[in-house]
Amino acid sequence: MMQKDSLRSRYITIVNALSFSAELQKMRRDINARIDAPSTIDPGPYSHPLGVSRSFKRRRISIAEAYLMVIRDLESGQAKRRLRALRMMMDVSLHAKTLDLPLNTARVQIALIKEAIKNRRNRRKQLELLQDFSVSVHGQHQIIRRLLNELNIIELPETGARLKNLDAGWDEHVHDVSTSGRKNPTQLLTDAFIKGISRLTIAYSSPSSLDMMMEAVDAGKIVGIQVSLALEFSVFVHGARFHFMAILPRFKSGKETARWFKEHTESLKSFLDGLEQNQTKRIESVRALLHLYNDTFLPALNEGYPKNSLYLLPKLKLKELKLQIPLASISRSYLGEFMLTSCRPIFFNRVMLHKSLYRNALNELKLKNMSEAEAKRIEQEYQDVRGQYLDLDSERLRKSYFSNPTIGDYHTVFSDLNDLKQTISASGCTIRLLHPLEHGIKKARTLLAENHGIIDQIELYNTQDSAERKPGELIELANLINDINMESEKEGRPPYTPVCGSDSTGRNPRLPGMGFIKADTLSGSLKKEYTKRHKALPQLLSAMLGAQGKPVEAQDLDKAPAILCMGKTSSEYKALVGDEGGVGYASIPLKNAWRYLNPSMVNAFLVVTGFIISFSYIGIPYAILWFMITGFRTSIADLVAGRGTRLREWNLRGINFSNVSRALFWSGLSVPLLGFVKTRFDILWPGQAEGLLFDAVKFFVISFTNGLYLMMHNTLRGFKRNVIRANFFRSVLSWPLATLAAPLGNLLGIPTIVQAKIWSDFVAAFIEGGAKYLSLIKLRRRDLEEIVPLVVSEESDERFSALLDLLYLFRDEPRTASSLVTILAPGYRSLGIFKIESETQACTFDQLYGVINDKHLERHLVDFILTRYKPDMSVELLDLATVTLQSFRTWLSARSRRFSQA
Repeated sequence: MMQKDSLRSRYITIVNALSFSAELQKMRRDINARIDAPSTIDPGPYSHPLGVSRSFKRRRISIAEAYLMVIRDLESGQAKRRLRALRMMMDVSLHAKTLDLPLNTARVQIALIKEAIKNRRNRRKQLELLQDFSVSVHGQHQIIRRLLNELNIIELPETGARLKNLDAGWDEHVHDVSTSGRKNPTQLLTDAFIKGISRLTIAYSSPSSLDMMMEAVDAGKIVGIQVSLALEFSVFVHGARFHFMAILPRFKSGKETARWFKEHTESLKSFLDGLEQNQTKRIESVRALLHLYNDTFLPALNEGYPKNSLYLLPKLKLKELKLQIPLASISRSYLGEFMLTSCRPIFFNRVMLHKSLYRNALNELKLKNMSEAEAKRIEQEYQDVRGQYLDLDSERLRKSYFSNPTIGDYHTVFSDLNDLKQTISASGCTIRLLHPLEHGIKKARTLLAENHGIIDQIELYNTQDSAERKPGELIELANLINDINMESEKEGRPPYTPVCGSDSTGRNPRLPGMGFIKADTLSGSLKKEYTKRHKALPQLLSAMLGAQGKPVEAQDLDKAPAILCMGKTSSEYKALVGDEGGVGYASIPLKNAWRYLNPSMVNAFLVVTGFIISFSYIGIPYAILWFMITGFRTSIADLVAGRGTRLREWNLRGINFSNVSRALFWSGLSVPLLGFVKTRFDILWPGQAEGLLFDAVKFFVISFTNGLYLMMHNTLRGFKRNVIRANFFRSVLSWPLATLAAPLGNLLGIPTIVQAKIWSDFVAAFIEGGAKYLSLIKLRRRDLEEIVPLVVSEESDERFSALLDLLYLFRDEPRTASSLVTILAPGYRSLGIFKIESETQACTFDQLYGVINDKHLERHLVDFILTRYKPDMSVELLDLATVTLQSFRTWLSARSRRFSQA
């Protein structure tokens, strides 16, 4: 066993040494520096992701900084900063180098950075995630779909529509930090965006959380998710305390939310005051639970340990809890996590204490100063304490020490459900019954029978509540509601509308988290794998939820699409002690060892392998020629597409060496294939092996075979369908050129397949270069469509930032000028690529010309740079404000007559 662990440890060491590039290692250090000191992050003024900010910061660093700002604190006072960071993160993630999968690529990249931040202490995992981010930048179909599958998130259709219009996932009951959730509203909406949720209902407990509600609505607007707000309350009715939710009208913005509360303060006064009183009682119940823990459980937990602060668990105090969680958000659901945070170091110290006692016992046993029974007792105590540490879990601690119902359940001030209904409905709200089975099916039947017309919706399925119930109970409840709805339809009464909610707080990894989705709305080639991994609701429940209040007949069950829980159960987390060695860490599968090998080594391996295969068939001289043709064509296409004809700006960084090496590898593999086809053709040719007809048929067969081969390996590499088709036809199109040039090639003694290769790559240079050129034109137009309207904004910071971005693109990026001419032309139609909603309007040439020719512009722009940017950035940006601005003015003036005539 020891030898096996040693070999495994050596394998892991070798693989880690050969994995990842030095640049990626540096990137990890940069991100970790920000994780460890988030307060040092300075986002600076807003800038377009492909504008001046690109000169100072890499995309993944920008996304990581924005995500850290989103999760950095829970206070409502930081909402504006979080929303600004969210907008920045969305902007950056939606501007990858893809026009085909912008939405899915953005979701993948945010998810990868989120996971990289979560895995701060796992060096290998963090580097794997960052490398996955690197390969996802181009939005290649195969790579994005693979990463979606690995991250366990759905593929969304790329229609250009926002999430709320895609009718994807939904969740009618979730929590943020204002109630029992672990995340602030912006973080919650970020997670919903990653998952692919179109609509979300967030529950709150009192109007004191208004700032958080406003933040949730505004965050939903940024990510494109429809956010509904609700107020949870409990009512003592029919001898039991049931929980309900008042669903508020939908709001378009945070300001509209605040306006609604202001307008309805008087009409809802009794209800809102009752919520505040319940919140006060909730805090008192938390205080009582802490007292119970300190007085009853803590002495038992500390019994037998030295009177030393290293080993004694501390008292848990409400004033310390208030430092971690806003007072208005405190509830008993936080107590398990509060205890875990406070006590984990003490549990670790106890493990080390028992470990030292165990090692001393082994020495004493060896010296025969201790009995074997006593040594085993000490060993068992060590293993027990170590096991307790490894199994530490906030939810388990909460249930063990803070679940006393006598103390934890406060007495609600509400007792008249009918009176509440009248008050709430007058303000446009509806009432939803939450987890109706909390007091059993009999109580639920009585409640529903006597409150028809008062309760509007019923939470038929609640993930947290249903996990503790037998499936038969849920089916019985569903049948009860369905029967009531059948009677209601006959009598012309409104039905009970069933809904489902996860009740997710983000705290219990053993239960599926946020989100539900209909199985028939899943898209993509990997939807079957997603379906297999996720729990489906019982068939009757799925049918009733889909029917939205209409009665469900038995024959309708098979037709109803299954509803899946989008959340997954996490593998049970175990905190490592740190002395596990190789056994404590996950092994590295061979496929991952290759996948994350240092890119330079991978590229070298592919090139060498392809070259060996080719020269073994056609010899070294022609193999070199073969590789030179492929490498030159692929590299030039990258350079021309990226930097145009500006030869002085061509450099090695503009070449995608990963793409070049793979092109060389597959090209080398084609040599024996084409050689075999050529040899078989010569054998099977019935006539004389010369002349125009012979050359024409021969090159057609070779070119057609090469086209099929290109289609095959392009498909394996995940190229888009139009690229695959183009590569097939480029080989076929090269056939007449190769045929006409055959006499010269034969005279020079060039092998037939090399001649076919020369002309195939000649045609490919035009097709590939043209495709990349058109793609870059579209990307440039996309960026200018977003930047130019902001140049005429009334907001000075927004205007000057956009102007710097425009000048940067004009100076450094090819085809900016020609793209500007296009988008400023009258009648120009936008590309319609998915982007964040903006209230800006299209900008005309005259508007832009007027701003640029403001005689005070230089001074205002210089002042803005010196005020908003650090000194090291200001040096470069001042060149834009002076030299480039003058050049841009001259360029605009030269075209003013043309546009005025138009």
